[in-house]
Amino acid sequence: MRSSETRIESQRSLNRRYVAASLILLILGVEAAFYHLGGWNQYARVSAAVAFVEPGTPYTGTFRIDGLKDDGARLATGDWALARSGFYSNKAPGVSFLAVVPYFLLYHAERLGGLEPKGGQLTHINVWALNLWISGFWNVVAALALLRKLPRFGVHSREGAALVAIVYSCATLVLPFSCSSCGHPTAAAFITLGTLELAEGSRARCALGGLWLGMAVLTEYLAAISLIIGALFVLAGPDREERLWRFVGGSAPPIAALLLYHEFAFGSYFTTATSLADPVFLQPGRVAGLIGIPNPANLVRMLFAPGRGLIWQTPVLLVTLFGVPAWYRSGRRGFLAFAAANIAAYALSISSLVAYQGGQTTSMRYMIIALPFFCMLLPDLRTFAYRKTFLVLFAVSAANMFVIAATTSMFLSEYPLSRFAYPNFWHGQLGLNPLLALAGVGGSVHALAMAAVYAIVLGSLLRHVLTAGPSCEGAR
Repeated sequence: MRSSETRIESQRSLNRRYVAASLILLILGVEAAFYHLGGWNQYARVSAAVAFVEPGTPYTGTFRIDGLKDDGARLATGDWALARSGFYSNKAPGVSFLAVVPYFLLYHAERLGGLEPKGGQLTHINVWALNLWISGFWNVVAALALLRKLPRFGVHSREGAALVAIVYSCATLVLPFSCSSCGHPTAAAFITLGTLELAEGSRARCALGGLWLGMAVLTEYLAAISLIIGALFVLAGPDREERLWRFVGGSAPPIAALLLYHEFAFGSYFTTATSLADPVFLQPGRVAGLIGIPNPANLVRMLFAPGRGLIWQTPVLLVTLFGVPAWYRSGRRGFLAFAAANIAAYALSISSLVAYQGGQTTSMRYMIIALPFFCMLLPDLRTFAYRKTFLVLFAVSAANMFVIAATTSMFLSEYPLSRFAYPNFWHGQLGLNPLLALAGVGGSVHALAMAAVYAIVLGSLLRHVLTAGPSCEGAR
């Protein structure tokens, strides 16, 4: 009997490794193949790291982008913040910080090899390579954390947790927006890691939860919502004082780094980069020139508008509604309230923005940092009563996300999928990484071949999870 149990457990471990390996292949396959060059948002973040690393300029060792923001051959951007007669990125500095060490290694390795990293083409190659660390690596970490930790909370079986990880990484905006260094998917990954740590509830995990949520704030200012609600979640539990101190202690290093950056760059610990952006993007009477009173009409358009609405592009998130009763019955009502409060706070805050849709973009990119909560609140999809409905919604969502990833996340249109993304994809107009572009990859045949390979791997993974024998751990 023990031998039989050992074989069964060994087979389950092999299955988990297969799921993990497939997820890594899918995430890195898309994010290595495609990259969306030319966006102000990502260039503003990466140019700060480039300016810091490159020697022999007035900006070496600083994050000032004066020498790069108008350089059309390299990293031109209009997303700047003006302070002390110098220009900085108008974004939170997390992505810039993450890029410093890898760019230092890339720059000096290329110089040793006789190459010129400041050349326009090599700059584009380096920016794409940096994104594999900035976005790809952390998305893999978040997906694997969902796969491993969700079954511990009493709602998802191992197979159900695998399906949540697949939805998160392949059928939400995390996938296409990871093909640029825009920071939102990276912050979402940190929020995923922090939330999973807090959900475990131990005092030690509270410190890790604080660390990851602090990293999310360092990467995206709006993620402060999750940090604040996380503190309230800790206060609502047992041993609240000790757990809160651990949570605050864990969040202290990234928050201290953020405040010191503000002091160094802007002359005040509490002056944000966004508040010093080009005045054309700011409105008087709003917090940091951006955040005002929630707008119900904007909220409806954000979620349901045909074209760019979150649910319109990723209808699989509708299934989240079926997960709320499961979380309620499981006794995890505190976590349910925590997740729902995050979704509501992000949606209301973003609805108050004049440019709530995120500017020149295909999708509601500001809502990416709320996606971990939509996905964690999904029901156990392995036993979901409406499996065919889920599969149809998943297929539509995954196809939309792949096509945006394969073309660009920066179509300026109210109907980007039907008017641009799908027609461009069909005609082989792809947003390929610079190496594939140099190699002459492109055209309809290559586009359809890449889509076929992706669909086969994703379909095989989905079939494997849905037909696997149920585990004895997880949903009850």
